[in-house]
Amino acid sequence: MRMLAIRDLARTVAAKANTVMALKLCRRLSGFIAGANSRCNRLSDVDKFSLLFQNCTDVRSLKKLHARVLTLGLGRDVILGSEILICYASLGVLCKTRLCFHGFLNDDLAQWNSVIVDIFRAGYPEEAILLYRGLKLRQIGLDEKTVTFGLKSCTELRNLLLGKGMHADSLKLGLNRDKFVGSSLVGLYSKLARMGDSQKAFEEILDKDIVSYTSMITGYSENMDSTSWNAFEIASDMSQSNLEVNRVTLVSLLQVAGNLGAIREGKSVHCYSTRRGIGVSDEVLGTSLVHMYMQCGAYQLASASLKNLVQSVASWNAMLAGLVRTGQSGNAIHHFSVMLHEHKVVPDSVTYANLISACAELCNSGYAASVHAYLIRRSIPLDVVLATALIEVYMKCTRIMSSKHLFDQLVVKDLVSYNTMIYGYLQNGMVNEAIALLKEMVAECVAPNFVTILSLLAAIADHKDFVRGRWIHGFSIRHGFFSNVDIANQIIRMYSGCGKITSARTIFASLEKKNLISWTVMMMGCLFCGHGGETVELFQLLMQQHGNKPDSVTVMTAIQAVSELGHLKGVKQIHCFVYRALLEKDTKTINSLITAYAKCGRLDLSVGLFLSLEHRDLDSWNSMISAYGMHGFYTKSCWSN
Repeated sequence: MRMLAIRDLARTVAAKANTVMALKLCRRLSGFIAGANSRCNRLSDVDKFSLLFQNCTDVRSLKKLHARVLTLGLGRDVILGSEILICYASLGVLCKTRLCFHGFLNDDLAQWNSVIVDIFRAGYPEEAILLYRGLKLRQIGLDEKTVTFGLKSCTELRNLLLGKGMHADSLKLGLNRDKFVGSSLVGLYSKLARMGDSQKAFEEILDKDIVSYTSMITGYSENMDSTSWNAFEIASDMSQSNLEVNRVTLVSLLQVAGNLGAIREGKSVHCYSTRRGIGVSDEVLGTSLVHMYMQCGAYQLASASLKNLVQSVASWNAMLAGLVRTGQSGNAIHHFSVMLHEHKVVPDSVTYANLISACAELCNSGYAASVHAYLIRRSIPLDVVLATALIEVYMKCTRIMSSKHLFDQLVVKDLVSYNTMIYGYLQNGMVNEAIALLKEMVAECVAPNFVTILSLLAAIADHKDFVRGRWIHGFSIRHGFFSNVDIANQIIRMYSGCGKITSARTIFASLEKKNLISWTVMMMGCLFCGHGGETVELFQLLMQQHGNKPDSVTVMTAIQAVSELGHLKGVKQIHCFVYRALLEKDTKTINSLITAYAKCGRLDLSVGLFLSLEHRDLDSWNSMISAYGMHGFYTKSCWSN
């Protein structure tokens, strides 16, 4: 009995134990199922919030959504964090973006890269650079994607210092040879007109692709100097590497050819695009072709290209702008009529601006007024470009009140419109009004540029207005323009023209980098103030101690100085220099020597120079007549005439 009781008890205990284990297993299973359901709900919440953040349009709603995300424990989700960051940035609340990105980013480089790319593409390069710095501070590491978009952000901000720092990072990690990083470096240096550095970065790329080549060619198209010819060599290397040139490459090459006036290379690019059938009906490429031919002065080829293209208002604008720029304004007005009536192309504001510029060149205020009336009748709004063009033509035709009325009506006045108005006032002798407008410009927080100051200084120097000139000098110092050598040269001219040669000398001596114009202006100032000896000393110093090679204007100033001193030996020395500098065929220089020798009593040398001239202009004859007159040979002077 006892044994049976023990067995029953054991069975009961085992049954209870099995029951307990089953209950525990059920609880674990239910917990697992509940966790899985919560994770599913979390995923759906992330998708739902992502959509809400994408459609959020105000800061208040954004803050509420952000708070809700944090309340639900989703603040560390990378997808949501990226959406929150972009949303804050797009609404301009930049301080919030800096606080919230640390909460969801861990030490995964891919996550950081994803956010940097998203922020850059959203149009906030400053925030992308902050993320780049945060990545470096946490010592997570960098890869080619991080550096590429960091460099792109520096390019957008035109920040050379930061860009050089990222270049150094790429060198340390050996990423500078990557084609994406290399192309970004090329883009950065090209944007900042550092083509030497851009070329070095391009040469470091190991596996160059079409993007790398095109980036380098585009850099040369945006920076016109003697090195721009390298673009054609790079295009040739690209072709030898069996890489097909695309439309962007061709457009950049055409821009280089136009900038350099290289019509032969431009024709080659045109033929290549025709053979390969690239951009046959492409508006941008067609417009670039017309623009290139007009820049090279090939009017007939530009016209023929325009006829063979799918005509657009942009291509016609390129044609009209080229005609105005080359002084064929009458032709531009004719082409506008053809465009409007024969080809039925609808003009835009750029077309009308080109047309009005043609009227300004012809000083035809009547036609410009007709265009103005047409714009008013058709209710075409006068933007800054159109209004500025009309202001220019009215000013040039001395319709001052019409220009002022248009200028006063402008809601937004930019630098170009202010400069046009100031230049117009100066051309009409209204210096007081020009200076008043400069003060208004500064008060309206429109920063003047060196063109503004140069225009004012040139007009004041012509009027020999010392008081206003000194005021402009002070203004240029206060606003940081005095370091510009062109402005300093104009100030020297202004002071010397006003007889203040001591002030002119002081400014000349303070110039760290003197160009040839600086020396010439100082020499002319000394000559004007009766200091011929000092003019000769400056010329000798220029030739002996400095690398600037004098031009004909500098030489003529020196010739005039030695002739006024009656220094025959000095005239002969300058005459020898003229032959060494290959200026003996420059008629103006020889005319000066004819007069100088006559003043120094050597009429025979004047006659010899006159007879040696291949092409005699009116000044040559006048110089010889004057020389005979000085020596009392009135009969010969009449014969010469």
